[in-house]
Amino acid sequence: MRIILLICALALTGCAHTNPPIERNEVDINLDNLQVDISVIGRTSTLNHIDIAFLGKTVPRTYSDGKIGNSRGYNWWASKHFALKSDLPEQKVRLYLELLEMSYPHYVELFSMEPKNINKQRIAVVYGSSRTRVKEAMLDDGFLRGIHENAGGETMFYNRAGYNFPSHREHHQRYIVIHETMHAFHMALNGHSTWAPNWITEGLADSIASHVYDPDKKQLTVMVFDRAPMNYIITGLEQYQQGNSPSIEEINDDPALKRGLNFFIVHFLMNDPMRQLYFKRYLTELMKLNPHSQKTLPVANKLLKTVFSDWQKLEREFAQFVANIKPTFNIISGPWEQDGNAYWLRSDHAQTLHQLDIFPSAQLNHPVMDFPKASLPFALHDKNWDLAAKIDFEPSQLHRGEIGLSLYHTSSNANASLTLIDGNRLTLRFSDIASKTQTLALTPNMNADIVAGSALSLALQQHSNQLLVKLSTETKTQAMVFTLPNNFTVNPNKLSLLGKGMNHKVTPYIQAHTFELPELSANNANPWYFDTADELLALLNQCAQYQAYIKNCKSKLEQVVPQLQNPQQHAQLKRDIARLSKDWSQQLPDDAELITNYKIQSSSESFDGVYLNVNHDDALSIKITGPYSGETHGTLEVSFYSFEKATNSQQLWSEKIEIAPYEAKLWEPNIKNINKLKQGLLVVSAVMEVDGEPIKLLKSIAL
Repeated sequence: MRIILLICALALTGCAHTNPPIERNEVDINLDNLQVDISVIGRTSTLNHIDIAFLGKTVPRTYSDGKIGNSRGYNWWASKHFALKSDLPEQKVRLYLELLEMSYPHYVELFSMEPKNINKQRIAVVYGSSRTRVKEAMLDDGFLRGIHENAGGETMFYNRAGYNFPSHREHHQRYIVIHETMHAFHMALNGHSTWAPNWITEGLADSIASHVYDPDKKQLTVMVFDRAPMNYIITGLEQYQQGNSPSIEEINDDPALKRGLNFFIVHFLMNDPMRQLYFKRYLTELMKLNPHSQKTLPVANKLLKTVFSDWQKLEREFAQFVANIKPTFNIISGPWEQDGNAYWLRSDHAQTLHQLDIFPSAQLNHPVMDFPKASLPFALHDKNWDLAAKIDFEPSQLHRGEIGLSLYHTSSNANASLTLIDGNRLTLRFSDIASKTQTLALTPNMNADIVAGSALSLALQQHSNQLLVKLSTETKTQAMVFTLPNNFTVNPNKLSLLGKGMNHKVTPYIQAHTFELPELSANNANPWYFDTADELLALLNQCAQYQAYIKNCKSKLEQVVPQLQNPQQHAQLKRDIARLSKDWSQQLPDDAELITNYKIQSSSESFDGVYLNVNHDDALSIKITGPYSGETHGTLEVSFYSFEKATNSQQLWSEKIEIAPYEAKLWEPNIKNINKLKQGLLVVSAVMEVDGEPIKLLKSIAL
């Protein structure tokens, strides 16, 4: 089961993003003292402070212990929970460690547990400056193949580390960091990512990595359902249609990777409070069962129908969920990027306007524009507009390119484009070619403010057949009036972004974007903002485990759990949890284990994967621990290389080997006169495929 990642690298010795780099020192760094301060509100993290230590060639302790090392031109950097090995500039290293620390509370929330020993170990990630450089790093760590030709990155079962390949898409660079490191987090929980259907392993990683990041606020929102770049809604709807409306069971049993369908299942299970709790139970129970690759699908299928007992109801609800999905965003053309609520185009040679449609519809069974809405510029605070936008200019491109909006009629396909051309004039064009194009220029004072670094706000309002456009910079305003065709009524909840030939950022303001973050008294990554979610999950697990003793526990949970969706009902829900906990404890048998907190660290007993151990005290013995997946085949060899005479160097023993999943196997080669070998190296090597990856393990003993 393959996993995909990408990371670039940034870095800094020392602390918060407001602090300058301090002198790098590769010794006497106490990693236990590294801190991170993040405000967490549901699915959104805001970075306040982070310590990032430059380690140089010092390899920190990670969950890849003994299986990852240094590479030419790479350095190590560490934050509180992560260690990043990279040859990228410090700025990039820093960004990715910041993103990972902002993601960490959401990884924990997703699984309701943390990796054991996380205060002493870190999750390892690798990001190279080119695919060739990443391949070098993988070869350095014993892999014989290197990078996958079609992947954005790979997280390896062998050493629980992600190897990240560079991408030209900035959004994807961030996305893949969060995606791949979630795999590594999953692996750290119990030694590997738990063999599971790809709708879980890839679906969870794709869902949590579906993000919106505001670099100005250093604010990350994960698990975003409705966004623009890498739109899994559109992908999922296409795959759902192509698959003839597959059920959850059919998707579960299909080994082919269908990212859009995986994304749909995960969001479906998590957008309802009761389903979300059962899904958390399912993830934990599957981790306990820990089926290896050949048994994954049947075990996962059986467990699904055990945890979600009313299976047919779940399938009906899933079909209804997909039937009501409609994306807000659709990239018609162009390499669009998204930073917070701002959208911009990477440079290309397009001769026509690129287009990004933003058509929000009434919310049905899924979230719409579920990331924090943009803060309004001062000039737009009066809300005296139908549609509005703000343009943040790339200084070097002030006098080239075109950027703006497409406006739509409320009841027809008619539309009009309003674009700023070469930074000095607004042009209104109509889809009806009979309507005349209109152009008005910005005043010199407006241009002077823009050249000085001011953003430009546009407030659009229709009066009869006139389109009033109020332009505002930091200190200046200008009013423009355009004429609209007869019977053209501007739709205030529908627009498109247009652009070519520049990298300016445009932030649209649309009334339908209503998502706001509440104020919480403490950090809380629960998507419902409920601060007693652990106790509620404990009740559900208690009901599942002791339903023979606790009367009607499931129906009672179904009565109270929906209160999660309304923060105003959270106080009552807490009282209900306390009441049920007391009542149920009295109904349990005397020897029943009371589940009081289900947010636990992962098991202390974990299989640590493939290792080669050699002992030559009395006789030669070789021990190899097996892989996580199907049987591994390879070759085990013992050779001697003399320090003095080439004629004494020879291969002593070779054998074809097989190792089953989770097996520890011992070989004691019968090599004649091995105890008489002196003045040379005894070399034991194993070349084999481990979880689908060709690797070479090597041990040398000086005699």
